[in-house]
Amino acid sequence: MKRIQNVLTIAALLLTATFSYAQVSVGAKAGVYTSFIDVTDAAEGLTQNVEGLTSPTYGLVAEIGLGENFSFQPELLYTTKGFQVSEGININLGGLPIPAGVTARTKINYLEVPVLAKYKFGTEGLRFNVTAGPVVSYAVNGQLDTRANLLFDINPIKTNIDLDALNYERLEISASVGAGMAYETSGGEFFADARYVHGFSDLYNAPVVDLNLKNRGVGVTVGYKMNL
Repeated sequence: MKRIQNVLTIAALLLTATFSYAQVSVGAKAGVYTSFIDVTDAAEGLTQNVEGLTSPTYGLVAEIGLGENFSFQPELLYTTKGFQVSEGININLGGLPIPAGVTARTKINYLEVPVLAKYKFGTEGLRFNVTAGPVVSYAVNGQLDTRANLLFDINPIKTNIDLDALNYERLEISASVGAGMAYETSGGEFFADARYVHGFSDLYNAPVVDLNLKNRGVGVTVGYKMNL
């Protein structure tokens, strides 16, 4: 027991020393995220008219330096994922075709925690980076927006989605890869990044049909981090 206590004490001292000497910065970021779903061959007939959905994303970011070129970057983001389906027809009025249609947007709001490893390179002041790591997400709520169009857009109808009733899998595990750049200042840095997120979790637990719907997405954000 005493040996275990000694090991834990040494580990705690090492961690304290690491974070004491590491350069830590915190900040915020915002941008856009375009999500789409990946389906199995069996479900392609059900999703022929499915399109991607572009929504805002924003949140907090921290960076813990682990050396000259390497760092650890955890984030807490609020991101909307989903898809949209559009159907259109032409209504004949007096021999004149009038376009009409409806668009339904399914929006699922997530809290996301990317845990990324970062490699940085470049000259002093202007730095480039690549990132990779896992992402843990939790679906908070959802909404279905239905918008009709007949010569002009009609106000959308918003309906809350009961995720539990749909057997929607709230917890999602993904992987993220990306690249970015940063302009360093005396007190922090302005940065921009782009990333691709590949979901591994099935979104629906359908009892009869194995749909295997998974999230995919591409995001672009800008932000600022200040040194602590």
